Amino acid sequence: MRADRTLLVAAVMASTFVVGSRAELAAQILQQSLFVSVLRSGDPVTDLTADEFVIEEDGERREVLRVEPADVPMQVAILVDDSRGFARNLSHVRNGLAELINSLPDGQQIALSTFGEHVTNIVDFTTNKDVLLEEASLYAPFSETSSYLLNALAQTAADLDRRGAIRPIIVLLTSEGANTQMSRVSLGRQGDTPISPRGGTGLDYRFVLEVLKETMVAVHSLVVRDVGIPQFATTPGFSTATRGALMQDSGDRDRASLLQQLPKVTGGGREELGTTSAVPKLLAQMANEISNQYLVTYARPVGLIPPEEVEVKVTRRRHRVRSTPSRPIMVR
Repeated sequence: MRADRTLLVAAVMASTFVVGSRAELAAQILQQSLFVSVLRSGDPVTDLTADEFVIEEDGERREVLRVEPADVPMQVAILVDDSRGFARNLSHVRNGLAELINSLPDGQQIALSTFGEHVTNIVDFTTNKDVLLEEASLYAPFSETSSYLLNALAQTAADLDRRGAIRPIIVLLTSEGANTQMSRVSLGRQGDTPISPRGGTGLDYRFVLEVLKETMVAVHSLVVRDVGIPQFATTPGFSTATRGALMQDSGDRDRASLLQQLPKVTGGGREELGTTSAVPKLLAQMANEISNQYLVTYARPVGLIPPEEVEVKVTRRRHRVRSTPSRPIMVR
């Protein structure tokens, strides 16, 4: 894992500029750009001007140079949970994928993959929506578990980076508690505590978040609550403590930590719902947000260590702001 991390970080760092002298440093301005979503009541706000944006790096305010619509080509990787515990209503998921694909701007590179016990590439990156829609209409559950979630995110981010994606986006459709699809036969018991295989496979969630941050991928996630919990665990015979132990045993701690931190680390949105019936509506809203972002460019001192935190705000009240950094641009 350390070797993979070293290679990934090296690939990211190779895209930056090396400056040879102090004189050159003094003559250069580092322009850093961000893809920014501004939302009010869930809808994109598209009429802001540069003087309405405030950008701070580790608490230090930076000069906003320009603000424009983010007319930058997208590379959108759609990742869909294909575990049997998740896909109980196929029509909701299929209709949701169709809404997402149709709502994204034409001409964008879009890929469709599923994950469960491994990643299955259904459609490689293409601008052909008809192909994507056809395959989305055939979506069906396949895997016994969705334990490959963390690996799938890291693998997809690394693939986008290798392809040189300039505006990489992952749309993730999954659930809480879907790591292990267990049955009465496979569920062992030790006293009142269920025993099940761990749901997390391979990578630590903190490493996955680091990969996503380094590759500058915005992850927009739609999480359906509880659909992966075995149905019999919600019957009166299962206490709250037993149900909690079941979720704990199925590896949901890392999964929950990852899903919780994705918005802050990647700048993508996160929506939750209790059933799959609202999946089409929420995926259409997600596509609308992605399609109506700003490209905000600001100045920062050359030669500084990259900041730990970049905060983007707007002066208008009750507006939600999300941002994902793009590659830095060096100009003279």
